[in-house]
Amino acid sequence: MRVVCVGDCGIDRYLPTGKHYVGGITANFARHARSLFPAADEIAVIAPLGNDPEATAVRSAFASSGIDCHFCELDGATPVQYINVREDGEKEFLRYEEGVLRNFELDAPEIELIADSDVLVAPAYLQIARLFDGLMQIRTNGTICIDFADFAQHPDFELLERHLESIDVSFFGLSGNDEETIEKLAAMARAQDKLIVVTLGGGGSIAFQRKRRYEQQALPVDQVIDTTGAGDAYAAAFLSRYCHGAGINEAMAAGAARAASVVQRPGAF
Repeated sequence: MRVVCVGDCGIDRYLPTGKHYVGGITANFARHARSLFPAADEIAVIAPLGNDPEATAVRSAFASSGIDCHFCELDGATPVQYINVREDGEKEFLRYEEGVLRNFELDAPEIELIADSDVLVAPAYLQIARLFDGLMQIRTNGTICIDFADFAQHPDFELLERHLESIDVSFFGLSGNDEETIEKLAAMARAQDKLIVVTLGGGGSIAFQRKRRYEQQALPVDQVIDTTGAGDAYAAAFLSRYCHGAGINEAMAAGAARAASVVQRPGAF
């Protein structure tokens, strides 16, 4: 099985300390996926990097990962996400500098790799919307999995409705207070026969497919240190099971276990 991850690899910079880790939704997912999918499966990453020290850090993090990296070097800055972690361990995204992601376009070899994928995984959020729209124009017979990463802040149902027919699995990170949004997503899952998974932090996760609703509690941990990347870890574990034939309940349990391991240490991986 070939899993192709397209999107953002960069730096998570924590304020006020300035400490940083390699991060980005695509980077986080791919690294978790490599340790969770069977060794025989190929994990590939397609992402732009700048020509700065941050790019060197990303390349170093992937150097011995066993991931097939297709990094496009562009003139400019590697993406940086600025983060604050509250005393309860909950992350707050303060500012995002997308850098070279702003003008990144897929070339012919990358498009061919995507078209031949068995599983395509990518994020969708405000700063990457143009790349996402282009990605969704590529024809593939693989399973398409999209993380609508900023839906809690920017619930773009127009974007979702435009592409949902082509998407097999959608992930959303929301809170229990987003009841109206969750109900709209459930209605869309029923109407279009799609699998929609909603993670709720400490509230666990729920999934909708046809008229079915699935629920998974968050696993208890001794202490939440940093929730950065918990959703990416959940998605990687979920798909490592689901794409190999497991049921939704088993996939959700795997996602909850991986997310619980991530929140007990600083950084997304």
